[in-house]
Amino acid sequence: MNEKNEIKRSYEILDGDDDVLLLGKATFTVRRFKELAASKFRNILDMINKDGDTPIFMMMGELQINEETKIIGGNINWKTSQQGIACQILKIGSKGWQKGKLQIEINGSLGYDRKTQTSIKFFPDEPPKPKSPLDDIRQSEEYKKLSNNN
Repeated sequence: MNEKNEIKRSYEILDGDDDVLLLGKATFTVRRFKELAASKFRNILDMINKDGDTPIFMMMGELQINEETKIIGGNINWKTSQQGIACQILKIGSKGWQKGKLQIEINGSLGYDRKTQTSIKFFPDEPPKPKSPLDDIRQSEEYKKLSNNN
């Protein structure tokens, strides 16, 4: 696949719950966005089929091959496309908005508890600057004292 159709760069998992996402004109904290995505996913699992009698999560909870053979389902997964969703993120302590793409993955249990786990990957448009091994030393109090004495 070419670069336009698939994200092949490095990414980070967004776990800073108070970081802010900008998607189009809408803003969300990472925590709230995950909650909304998981809620919508659970609602889809709870939808009633065309006959109006059985929720989807119950229909997919097992595959009955024949009278003797039943295969119990575990989880159902949903992912956004490989192209990602254009967004910007403002991280706590950062100097400004960072442009990139999101990929969202929601894993849901087919059991009666219907627990979900939401993961958001962020692919920055500009790769992060490599961190120098000396950066930690330069931030230390001893280094600052030494550099101020010169």
